[in-house]
Amino acid sequence: MAMSISVDLPVRHRVDGAGARPSGPRDGSAGSPRGSHFQTDIEGLRAFAVFAVVAFHASVPGLTGGFAGVDVFFVISGYLITGQLTREVLRTGRIGLLSFWARRAKRLLPAAGIVLVAVGIASAVLEPLLGVYHSAQDLLAAALYTTNWHFISLGTDYLAQSTDDSPVLHFWSLAVEEQFYLVWPLVILVAWLVARKNPLRGTVLLATVIGTITLASLAASVLLTTSEPKWAYMATQTRAWEFGVGGLLAITAHALQSAEGTRAGAILGRIVGWGGLWAIGISAVAYDAKTPFPGYAALLPVLGTAAVIAGGLLAGTRGGTVGSLLSLPPVRYIGRVSYAWYLWHWPVLIFTEMVTGTLPWPIRCLLMVAAFGLAALTQRFVEQPVGRALVSIKRVGPTVAIGLLCMVVTVTTPLVIGGTAVTALGSSTAKVSSAALTAAFGPDTGKNAGPVSPSPLQAASDIPKPTACILDAPVARVAACELGSKTGTPVAVFGDSHVNQWLPAFETMASENDWHLTVFAKSGCPVAAYKPNGDGSRMSSSTCLTWRQAAIDMIVSTVKPSLIIVSSYDNYIDGSTKAGSTKILNAWNSSLDQLRRVGSPIAYIQDTPYPDKDVPTCMSAALDDWSSCSFARGDVKEPVEEQALLGNEKQVSLINLTPYLCDTARCPAVRNGLLLYRDESHITASAASALEPAMSQLFEKAGLIHPSK
Repeated sequence: MAMSISVDLPVRHRVDGAGARPSGPRDGSAGSPRGSHFQTDIEGLRAFAVFAVVAFHASVPGLTGGFAGVDVFFVISGYLITGQLTREVLRTGRIGLLSFWARRAKRLLPAAGIVLVAVGIASAVLEPLLGVYHSAQDLLAAALYTTNWHFISLGTDYLAQSTDDSPVLHFWSLAVEEQFYLVWPLVILVAWLVARKNPLRGTVLLATVIGTITLASLAASVLLTTSEPKWAYMATQTRAWEFGVGGLLAITAHALQSAEGTRAGAILGRIVGWGGLWAIGISAVAYDAKTPFPGYAALLPVLGTAAVIAGGLLAGTRGGTVGSLLSLPPVRYIGRVSYAWYLWHWPVLIFTEMVTGTLPWPIRCLLMVAAFGLAALTQRFVEQPVGRALVSIKRVGPTVAIGLLCMVVTVTTPLVIGGTAVTALGSSTAKVSSAALTAAFGPDTGKNAGPVSPSPLQAASDIPKPTACILDAPVARVAACELGSKTGTPVAVFGDSHVNQWLPAFETMASENDWHLTVFAKSGCPVAAYKPNGDGSRMSSSTCLTWRQAAIDMIVSTVKPSLIIVSSYDNYIDGSTKAGSTKILNAWNSSLDQLRRVGSPIAYIQDTPYPDKDVPTCMSAALDDWSSCSFARGDVKEPVEEQALLGNEKQVSLINLTPYLCDTARCPAVRNGLLLYRDESHITASAASALEPAMSQLFEKAGLIHPSK
């Protein structure tokens, strides 16, 4: 039962990736007495899956849940890989791990490598320098198949389609598959090693192990879809159960296929198969970006996929079965090309819309057709030649060499373009000088070009310190951050990342006014007590609701501050309508009324202007004309601001720094060489420091601090 590299599986059992020829045994079971033959219905099923994903990204009306096509791929992979590995271990008593991994790499990496290199070249040509730098980081993660964890760390929302998305965002699912390929053979091998003297017991044990993993992963998926949906969507642990469902089907496939040829099997196969295809179709048209996913909702496409495969095992592909539809030559061809189509369709769309802006869905569909053309060429001139070479290569060494070559090329590409971008952008470690901070909001020098501080490359890391003062995790615990004089006047700071962005100014004010600051800040969790609306956002999560109330209770009962400072991002919900404005005001007052019980004044810092672009990225292409990255000043007043001006918000004083950041019509991205924004939402820590004198004056004017201090 030792690990071996001697197994050479027939080419017809190709089971890799979203579009590698999805063959496998007709029985899919361990030790089938009938041998095995190609499952044409699974090849066609891939066509339906990739079409759903492509249509979703093209924004085709009525296919708002097309993202469920990825779940179909996961189940198919679990079914085919488990069937292949269990047959191998029963036939030989071992699993050729190195051979298995090398073959997966050889079949998947060449096409992916071609696309990644093309994306790197297109990024260098079409994107601003900072965009090139960020794309290089994304490309490196894609080349190493850690894309899902990379985008999780960035807080990426896959379902929020945008032209600002990474051109390799879709590689998250390929990363999950590759991680499955790494771990799953080990799971099967360990199960067989434990029960190596009894193959029947080994099958039962394997079913138990896979079933346990499946249930645990499903439970994690359900829980995290509610509490941290972005994490749940791309995490390997919350998707493993979908592979597990396919694996369980592979283990029981022999029993199902034993009914093939019988009248009962044919009838049941038709019912189960068509029912499964309908389930996949319903998820594609009934779900949308607001559907809590994966969680319970993913059961529909996952079980539907299992039903389609089971229907094929029971009834075959004779006329009238779902397998006969899926086995039509045009459908099968799309299935064969599906992997390459999946690889190409997203970067074609993203790079086109970088140039044109968001396009209507009919034009997007034409782009998907163009991507299909690229996929057909890739399949013909890359995948097919590699597949033929596989037949003649009997040793693992050459296969490993091809995989390593592809890996080296794809890793080198982002390192080269990323290094070039860093060189062009300048130092990423230089600090903003005190003179620059002092001059930023002094007399306008009229300068409109040249280097800026922090540089576009520095901006993303120009954040408030200590970073521990802001929570950014799916937890509800209250971890207050204490700064300033321990014996000073107690002051509470409460809100989301938009109150935390002012921390450099607060620290200076604390030093000047002998404050003891207690900071309660959680990303994506506003002061306003919005009711959950099922939109999957952090503000609607149970952890946000629990954290907000716990923070308020601690401020009121424990901190008992002499001054409370609050601020939040003001675009959580649309406030442009009367109904929306009322909803915002009620949500704010739900929290403010509790804070008012302390009896202390409340400083309400009006939210900073909201750029319509990622400012550092824009500036990386506009160092010769800073004004090209300015943006229009919004004229909609925050509801609390309006009511406070009318005297209807007891104990609340307005602190409005927008006049320092904008003129009457527009808001500059740079003032006197100081870059004001670190992304499309937050000001830089340097800008907050530079604005501290202005903030102190506003606090004095409101009577919140004494002028003598």
